[in-house]
Amino acid sequence: MSPYFYLFGREIPWYGVLFAGSLLLSGLLAAVRGKQRGIDGFDAAASSCYAGIGGIAGAKLLSVATSWKIIAEYDLSFLEVLQNGFVFYGGLIGGFLGLLLYCRVYHLPYADFLDVFAVRVPLGHAIGRVGCFLSGCCYGVPYDGFPSVVYTAAADPNTPLGVPLFAVQLVESACLLLLYLALELLFHRSKKGTCAFVYLFAYAFIRFVLEFFRGDPIRGGAFGLSTSQIISLLLAAAGLIVLLVLRRRGKREARGGTAKRAAEKGSEKAEAGLKGAKD
Repeated sequence: MSPYFYLFGREIPWYGVLFAGSLLLSGLLAAVRGKQRGIDGFDAAASSCYAGIGGIAGAKLLSVATSWKIIAEYDLSFLEVLQNGFVFYGGLIGGFLGLLLYCRVYHLPYADFLDVFAVRVPLGHAIGRVGCFLSGCCYGVPYDGFPSVVYTAAADPNTPLGVPLFAVQLVESACLLLLYLALELLFHRSKKGTCAFVYLFAYAFIRFVLEFFRGDPIRGGAFGLSTSQIISLLLAAAGLIVLLVLRRRGKREARGGTAKRAAEKGSEKAEAGLKGAKD
């Protein structure tokens, strides 16, 4: 297996092609789902740009933060790590912050944008993980069984060659695809904000478990857990908070609507009584 293919005599990385394809597909999906939530095309595109910029910045910064041991051991420069590193969780957090910033600046409903964002991310991520599998990065622990893969070449210089490895990238891709299908079903059948909560909580659980099967040791960590497992726990908690806040806001709005309707009915009765008195 090679991390590259050749087109017109040029070497092209599989990861880059699949990453670009995932962004394009996710963008199209965001436009379609956004329209169904009353989000116009401009806001869908502009919010995607904000999320994209935040995602890239977050992914790069977390990559540097978790690679300090490599920087010290191999005497690498900050720019070298920044150019090559990419951590998904950093991209996810940065993307969400970029999206929230756009909603706050232009006074747009958070729940609708978060749901659209939550539905599109796992599909693009699933495609991206296939790119990881083909390039040989984010590899699994040594394992000679199904599903396993033996790399003879890899884009990551730390990937063990000639050794059966657990194909954790494909397992995560399959889990993400199932999560995407579940979110598609929820999108039209659940309250606003539910998709965002389900995505955060479900992916946090998936990632926490699969981290035990990752074989790439340079990912940072503390307390016996990897950096991604610690973030998974925090995101699961954040998902619960998001759900509680949105539900409380929904109840408040419902009570406000009920009070308003009651006041309107009372006003109508008063007018009717006044009219009867005049007659």
